[in-house]
Amino acid sequence: MRAFGLTAIGTQAAIVLLAIYLFALSWFALTNPIYTWDVVPYVATTFSADSGDPAAIHEATYELLRRSLNAAQFNSLIGGEYAAAMYASPENFAGQLSMYEIKPLYVLFLRGLAAAGANPVYGIIWLSLVPSLLICLILFDWLRNLTDPVQAVLVVILFSIGARLFDLSRVPTPDSFSALAVIAGLWCLLARRWAAGAVALLCLSIWIRTNNILFVAPLLLLLCWNHLRRGEPSQSEEFYWYGGGLAFSALSWFWISAVFDYDWWRLFYHTLIESQVDIEAFAEPFSLALYLDVLRSGAVQLFASGAMIATVLPLFLLLWLISWCGNRRGNLAGIVRPEKLVSLADVSLLCLLVFAAFLVLFPLIAGLDRFLTAYYGLITVFAVSRFPTRTDR
Repeated sequence: MRAFGLTAIGTQAAIVLLAIYLFALSWFALTNPIYTWDVVPYVATTFSADSGDPAAIHEATYELLRRSLNAAQFNSLIGGEYAAAMYASPENFAGQLSMYEIKPLYVLFLRGLAAAGANPVYGIIWLSLVPSLLICLILFDWLRNLTDPVQAVLVVILFSIGARLFDLSRVPTPDSFSALAVIAGLWCLLARRWAAGAVALLCLSIWIRTNNILFVAPLLLLLCWNHLRRGEPSQSEEFYWYGGGLAFSALSWFWISAVFDYDWWRLFYHTLIESQVDIEAFAEPFSLALYLDVLRSGAVQLFASGAMIATVLPLFLLLWLISWCGNRRGNLAGIVRPEKLVSLADVSLLCLLVFAAFLVLFPLIAGLDRFLTAYYGLITVFAVSRFPTRTDR
């Protein structure tokens, strides 16, 4: 009875501490928003659904921004060569929108907020903040089954600081929303053993950010493979979900890429080499020399002194390595002869695949962390699972 009472007190203290922390995170995000240039095209997507006129979309977007932001914030969105060119040319500005509309579920939510009467300039920040809060809640629920509630809250706080949720919650990007879909899907899969919910959320994550295919497709393929290796029947509900999810995720990626004219080299060049004012006129052929120069520059940033300031990827890689090597024989045995469909150790290995893919496809060292939040969260849970401290079991 005494142990039960202490556990209840610990749970209440943890909930209060988590509530205070989430309130602080919310207050900071809402009072210190960061309006990068990305807010301009995302606001424009709320007007492009009703109008195909570039001039009308351009005028409505900048007029709303002018009314919603102070002079310094607005001027930062039209300053600089590229931003000034977008401000001066409705046609070139409209040509950029497909690179933002390629996140259809994120744009749909933003349009929904606008249709409900919310100012999309502020709605974008809420669409970053709320998913960040939900990520913390999901991780807390996941972790409190591995350790005591107070320690779970402390881990959530350390994770959110390390993964820079304080920054992610106040910028106008879909990264927080994307991370929420992936983490929620993994929570359903690994903590709740709910195949349908996991597959649905993981597939929907591709409609928020298409690059989630780098993780979702290999994971669903692994689930199908392990299901068959364990001798379980192929004609089962779970296998249908995993196989159907794999097919749907692949078809989703190809459909979205085709509809919004996705071109990896064009995006790579525009983002990492030279901004393209007239994106539709881009005709630069692929250059291996330019590509390798960018990779070399990214490697220098990653491994140079002070790289931890630019990205916390090395920190989470080290955390994964310590956790994995702590039971490497058991982890390897689980891969060769899986006792269960999938484990935290199995899925954590797929994170390395995602890290490698991003470093090769988009070595955005200074902004890399915002794409990897979900995988940092998974590594955190994996690390805690290696050292469980639940005393009420």
